[in-house]
Amino acid sequence: SNYWCDILNCSNVADLNDLIAGGKLRDFIRVNEALHHRSLAETADIIKQMKARAVFVAGPSSSGKTTFSNLLCIHLRVLGLSPLMISLDDFYLDRADIPTEADGSPDLEALSALDTDLFHDCLADLLEGRAAPMPRFDFKAGRRSPERVPLRIEPDQILVIEGIHGLNPVLSAGFEPKLVCKVYISELTCINLDDHNRIHTTDARLMRRVVRDHLFRGTPAQDTLAMWPSVRRGEEKWIFPFQEQADIVFNSVLHYELPFLKSLIYDLLNAIPPEDPTYYLANRLLDILYNFLAEPEGATREIPPLSILREFIGGCTLYD
Repeated sequence: SNYWCDILNCSNVADLNDLIAGGKLRDFIRVNEALHHRSLAETADIIKQMKARAVFVAGPSSSGKTTFSNLLCIHLRVLGLSPLMISLDDFYLDRADIPTEADGSPDLEALSALDTDLFHDCLADLLEGRAAPMPRFDFKAGRRSPERVPLRIEPDQILVIEGIHGLNPVLSAGFEPKLVCKVYISELTCINLDDHNRIHTTDARLMRRVVRDHLFRGTPAQDTLAMWPSVRRGEEKWIFPFQEQADIVFNSVLHYELPFLKSLIYDLLNAIPPEDPTYYLANRLLDILYNFLAEPEGATREIPPLSILREFIGGCTLYD
């Protein structure tokens, strides 16, 4: 990320504000996105060289896993491969069977929330050329759909498997290691506030999540903030301990994104009253966002429809 900052000639908030004030943000966005696509192309090259058949994509909340996985499939197709995406979310147990946290709520972050035996059976069938009865999870009903979808892949096809537990060795146990590639994606760092104070990556991811939950899930900002400690506990237990298992690391940070997130959530965070338990967390985010100039009018149009940021602010054409 520091190398990218050197390329972009932008390492802190003052640098970014100068670009905005000088009318250079649009070009800055273009170079940011080009760096992402260069990294995606390099990732696809490595996967092809490895001759992997199953690519596991994992990372913490709001890293951009879904968009990244779709973009990776596009870059693999450029290399003449025929990737097929699978979501680990389809292997969730019915909500009634999912283990609970101390407060009685379902622990959706736990590995035991997934039917790992069914996943192993399906993956083994697919890699050995047999048809696999793939499950589909109905999130509105909170249970697995009764109908299975039969799936078969060709010997030269690659499976791209997306989900928070993708790096956990339990999921790849029993499969030939050379057939498996593990990719860790996260917003690993961001531009700094100044030369001595950095913006924590967890705060940057939380801002992405507040925006996405508000725009697409109708979730109030304080509800997302209230859930964040539980999400973080799940990451510390189920994701970060396995990040060293990764063959490839992809940094999903976009150094231009915070001014755009500011315009979408600043008023939402500012409206949280002092008596709300999330007030102090909201104010920490506000203290960060306060330092950024607003993005120029019309600059959002410069963000490509396939940008990872579009997963959070809307307008991603992958999901039309």
